[in-house]
Amino acid sequence: MAEFRFIHCSDLHIDSPFKGLTTQAPSLASDLRESTFKAFQNIARLALQEKVDAVLIAGDVFDGADRSLQAQLKFRRILKELSDRDIKSFIVHGNHDPLNSWAHTLEWPEHVTIFPGNKVQHFPVIKDGKNIAWIYGISYPEKEVTENLTLKFKKNEEEGFSIGLLHTNVGQQPGHDNYAPCSINDLVSRNFDYWALGHIHEFKILRENNPAIVYSGNTQARHLNETGQKGCCLVTLNKDCPPDIRFIATDVVSYRSATVDLKDAENINDVLRNIQAQCEELAKESIPREGVVARLTLTGRTPVHKELQSAGVMNALTEEIQTFFEGHSPWLSVELSPQTSGTYDIESLKDGKDFIADLVNLCDETEKEVLNNKIRDSIKPVFETWVGRKYLEDISIEEMDTLIQKSRNLALDQLVDQDNT
Repeated sequence: MAEFRFIHCSDLHIDSPFKGLTTQAPSLASDLRESTFKAFQNIARLALQEKVDAVLIAGDVFDGADRSLQAQLKFRRILKELSDRDIKSFIVHGNHDPLNSWAHTLEWPEHVTIFPGNKVQHFPVIKDGKNIAWIYGISYPEKEVTENLTLKFKKNEEEGFSIGLLHTNVGQQPGHDNYAPCSINDLVSRNFDYWALGHIHEFKILRENNPAIVYSGNTQARHLNETGQKGCCLVTLNKDCPPDIRFIATDVVSYRSATVDLKDAENINDVLRNIQAQCEELAKESIPREGVVARLTLTGRTPVHKELQSAGVMNALTEEIQTFFEGHSPWLSVELSPQTSGTYDIESLKDGKDFIADLVNLCDETEKEVLNNKIRDSIKPVFETWVGRKYLEDISIEEMDTLIQKSRNLALDQLVDQDNT
């Protein structure tokens, strides 16, 4: 059986509006909106460079039904470049770009296959006169597909590798709508060689072989909760050996989160210097990307804590940082989250005979487990009766410790006169 090399990508979300970010930084609106398309351009460039046999796109090419015709034409233009070089493209529709929302009057290039939504179909990839692979797929006819589409796939005993292309939530993974739900066992039972999946915005190999079950993740992050590299999978299938699956970054804008410890900051100038240093480090790490969107959490006990809590201070600091990095490459957009605390003498507060001493001692390391359990017991009735509970993961010990620490600091900010501590 001949080698089969292809790119597996998904969740391009071309023409995504980036609503929150473009409101905060309107000057970056164009760069952000173009980033998803440029990420797909990077995929096409990789396909041509690696001379792959096919590009597989596992749904959500566009962000929603309000996509522009211009965006669809730009997408078609890239597909034509691939088609002109005899690289086939196979596309299924997902929940963001169901069949009933596409511009059906567009004609697609010769080597582009878009799967229907009424049944699973399969198409060959022919190389040197031989069928080296069969691509099976089915699209979403409308946005909300709740049936297990995996069970519609049936492998035909034909020459070549069998690849399943599907937009699905395997194992009800949290944080994503449970569309086309299925299990790993459902996918394994189809006897395919590789499952090219979309919908989950994170690169994940759920199973390495027999069959390989892979989420390529989205190609470009679109908000600060999608940190880390985004890209596609460059896959090589050979008979009698495991698939070679290589993750390749394609994103042009990097989304980063970091903390800035202000424990040594004595004034606003120190605060700015610390923030600038962290931004410079993030920008350096993000080369060769075009831009960085960063959320910086300001932490630590600092004498400028009260000043940082004053109205307008965060906006002023943000504007100063944006001005400092104006014209910088990569460009930078920053969001500041103040979580500092005052400079309290905790040991002295513990020794008191008042409510403040009781509070500090209750949140002390030796009592945290007891307090942790009390909090869990107190919120348990609320979570047991709330219909949205099934969408949330349990609060971890680390998360609970962080909440306790933040709560203690907020209380001390209101109760303690810092000038007398």
